[in-house]
Amino acid sequence: MPPPPASPDEGPGLIEPERPAPTVDLGSLDTGRILRDTGSLQIPDLEEDSQESDSLDVDSAPRESSSDGPIESEPSQETNRTGLNILSVISLILAFTLSPFAMVFGYIAVGQTRRSRQRGEALAWLSVGLGWLWTIGWVVLGVTLGATWLQL
Repeated sequence: MPPPPASPDEGPGLIEPERPAPTVDLGSLDTGRILRDTGSLQIPDLEEDSQESDSLDVDSAPRESSSDGPIESEPSQETNRTGLNILSVISLILAFTLSPFAMVFGYIAVGQTRRSRQRGEALAWLSVGLGWLWTIGWVVLGVTLGATWLQL
């Protein structure tokens, strides 16, 4: 490696490093406002006065939207559940007929009841449990009969 030049006019000298682009201070980022404005997450508006926000119940407080429309309150889950999911009833009937298909229909019914906020999730889980019981029972019975048949 050659020795460095004695003066800057003699050779290339040192190269100035590139300055990185200025970064944004993420501490000043208002994530609550972004989430409220985009509707990604339902969070209550924070009040400057903490006493006023402490006295309000978060679940029963009305949520303000970014539009000029009326303020709507979000009802609780229990009052929002409507109707009985028919697939949970069908899966329970299949469970009582010793069908392993009760497990499949039960899992589908659980998903439907959660998405549509219908009643019948407990029936669906009951049919899932019975469906697994019947599936295991049919497999044990099949293995037993198969082993008996091979011994004859």
